[in-house]
Amino acid sequence: MDTNERLLKIKFAGRFIDLLGHQMYGGPVPSVAELVANSWDADSTKVEIAIPEDVFAENAEITVKDCGIGMTFDELNEYYLNIGYETRKKKGDRTPGGRLVMGRKGIGKLAGFGIAEDIVLRSVKNKHLVQFTLNYTFLKSQETIGSLTFFPEIDKPINEQDGVMVIFKKLKLGKAINIESFKKSMSRRFAFSADKMMINVNGEPILKENLKLSPREPEKQDEWKSEVIPGFGPVRYWMGFLKNTIQDSEMRGITVFAKDRVAQYTPFHFNLTGGINGQVALEYLTGQVQADVLDEDIDYIATDRQSVNWQLGNAYILEKWGQEKIKELCSLWKKLHTKKKVDRFKHNLGEYFLRIEKLASVQERKDLTTALEKVASIDNISEEDFETIASSMVAGFERESVKKIIKRINEANEDALPELFEVVKEWDIISAVLTAEAIAGKIGIIDKFEKLIDARTPEKAPGTQIDMQKFIKSYPWLLGHEYEQFQSKEVYHEKEVDKWIKDIILKTDKEFREDSSEERRFDLIIFKNSWRIIVLELMRPGKDADIDHVNRLLAYVTRIEDAIQSKGTMKEFQNVSVYGLLIADNYAKSGALKKLIQNNRNLIDAVEWKGLFESVHARYKDFYELLKKKAPDDPRMQGIS
Repeated sequence: MDTNERLLKIKFAGRFIDLLGHQMYGGPVPSVAELVANSWDADSTKVEIAIPEDVFAENAEITVKDCGIGMTFDELNEYYLNIGYETRKKKGDRTPGGRLVMGRKGIGKLAGFGIAEDIVLRSVKNKHLVQFTLNYTFLKSQETIGSLTFFPEIDKPINEQDGVMVIFKKLKLGKAINIESFKKSMSRRFAFSADKMMINVNGEPILKENLKLSPREPEKQDEWKSEVIPGFGPVRYWMGFLKNTIQDSEMRGITVFAKDRVAQYTPFHFNLTGGINGQVALEYLTGQVQADVLDEDIDYIATDRQSVNWQLGNAYILEKWGQEKIKELCSLWKKLHTKKKVDRFKHNLGEYFLRIEKLASVQERKDLTTALEKVASIDNISEEDFETIASSMVAGFERESVKKIIKRINEANEDALPELFEVVKEWDIISAVLTAEAIAGKIGIIDKFEKLIDARTPEKAPGTQIDMQKFIKSYPWLLGHEYEQFQSKEVYHEKEVDKWIKDIILKTDKEFREDSSEERRFDLIIFKNSWRIIVLELMRPGKDADIDHVNRLLAYVTRIEDAIQSKGTMKEFQNVSVYGLLIADNYAKSGALKKLIQNNRNLIDAVEWKGLFESVHARYKDFYELLKKKAPDDPRMQGIS
């Protein structure tokens, strides 16, 4: 055979339908979105989408109906059923109504096979109806698809308005459709406003989300900003930051549109990688960019309308513009966010800033304030961490090592986050050293406490300067690490408690007093936290606990608690529970006394002086050793004894 007479044939297997429909358009939103785009190109002013409550029901179906120009029998043959038909090349880039045409590739009609076995199309134009069904399994089973012919199910005149209805039957969905999520996702795939084409889902219109953004560019809500990018072309955009981190991935980042239809889906940040000032701001950023150039002479958009080919043509110019725009906005967000955070810290932790104002040197005040503001600007620093650092900085400012760290913090460039983190790491070591020194001092106080106990010092030692009440009032942490956070205002001496509590104490004392010359024995009240009062009863070291003191402590606790519940008192005393603590020796010596305490463990407890000392000493010693391990080779830590 003469080789000049041989013919080459290109064939399309039925699997072509699978690749372009079932696998490319997974999920109800992208499948239905293709039909919405078709309705736009048909100059429809409204699209009605109906989704069943139970998509798994036997006869469940999804319908999409428009009121556009419809298609005749011949138009269906020539355009709709011509897979890959390029509408714009044949009919121009404008619809009869003047809209920019969204359709381009000619394969969107297969999108329904991503969620349904059957696609039923019902088209009315010029009072004539044509209806037919495309079956996924049948088309896929064809070895080749060249010119496949079939008869329509309906082809007759009808008195109905022009338009197209598409019905997805025999649904094959993996999960139920959340209507609200569906509506939000659909609204984010199109940038046109409802006055151009309304989209209704189950009779309710899809509305654009009312987002409160700060900062936003442009500032005014619902406005778009226009810009011409050199080398690329015109764009319109808005970008801004929500108050809270964005959990919804479809809202996070920038959605890119071309001719009012999504071209690059979220989350997307123009392929921006790390190293920007205000990196955490990306978690709050949302926005939209209209770039019609992406869908004009060169087709930059992937077939599934989910992404742009950023390596093609001049797309990289738009990509670079987007990266710079995001960097600029993130930097602005960081400045505003830092100011808000510093203002909040100053409001909530104002005591530290007041202490700074009392420093003698103006330069020192400026340096310390600047350093704290830079620490506050660290993205993920909490108020608790900031409070710890602020407290240590203010307390240790006179140390040269602290001044050097503050100077390094102030000199750190805003873009040099690794350097700033290294400085904070160094500060962490200094903070550990300062804390270790403080703990070492506390251990020294505990040693003094031990000597008082060993000497069997009375709780109010006559003829000495030592007052055990004042001692524990000054150092409430001697009672245990859980009292570490107390401030002096939370520890009330017997002369400082609220009057109504005094009255209860005095009345109780009179009942228990055996000798009228005996002074009342009530010692301290401590606010352990916002919901508990601790009543302390201190017995002379070396003196055994007795029933009288335990019963009196029980009376204090129960009567104060009853008074709180019945009449209340100052606001700070309201809604709190009361607990009693007896500090005395040999409380377990008497079986009856031990049982009395055990039976009332929900109201009182007891601890021996020596046991209290040993327990607290051990806890602080352990903490001290842990701090030393944090920087064992640091000479400052080694110098602590």
